Amino acid sequence: MSKRNKPKDPPDSDQLDDGTIHDQVDKIFKDNPKNYLSKLEEIGFKYQDDDEYAQEDEEEASAKPVNSNQKQLVSFFNGQIPLSEKIIDTFLKERRRPKPNYPLFRKYFKSSNKNLLSMILHGLQLYPVSDELLTDLAYYHEFKGIMRILVDHYMIACEKQENLEVFSGMVQDFYYTTAPDGFDAFYELRERFPVGTRKRAVIDFLEEAEDAGVDDDDAEF
Repeated sequence: MSKRNKPKDPPDSDQLDDGTIHDQVDKIFKDNPKNYLSKLEEIGFKYQDDDEYAQEDEEEASAKPVNSNQKQLVSFFNGQIPLSEKIIDTFLKERRRPKPNYPLFRKYFKSSNKNLLSMILHGLQLYPVSDELLTDLAYYHEFKGIMRILVDHYMIACEKQENLEVFSGMVQDFYYTTAPDGFDAFYELRERFPVGTRKRAVIDFLEEAEDAGVDDDDAEF
């Protein structure tokens, strides 16, 4: 339910020392003058746009459910009805609308609503390779650190996904979602998938492309 290009703040001081930050930032501006924002995000910087945040806050404060599905989901988030497979399917249906009600659902992510998390986790038990639910779990993590849960579900999804093209995209999402927290998804995946397997070949290829600075669009296995 998230919009992935989130505004960013500088990384924590304990992640990088001042000298390292200065050197990396200088190199990014020099090598990527037209694409420096995305490169800064890769090393943990967060771009703060107060006007965007203010607009989001206003949208969320005034957001209301506009159909019966959304009313049902709000009742669930507020603890008025129990979790069920129907609730999960209703959420996915609303998520797939041409114009989802982002402001309505976004405020439940930002408040780290426990019912929302339980729905996403139960949904991943039913649909473990769901890119939509993995993306929403990652978005939830932005507001309530659940790193171990996030990693566990990405690992499960990578094990179960048999389509190598989809697997490749999933690995990249896993890496970029967790890298700002200092987690090395490539290392974790190499430990899980042995040399000689097709999935390991994909992982090694993507890691080499990342180390070489190849853009995502060009790093297709």
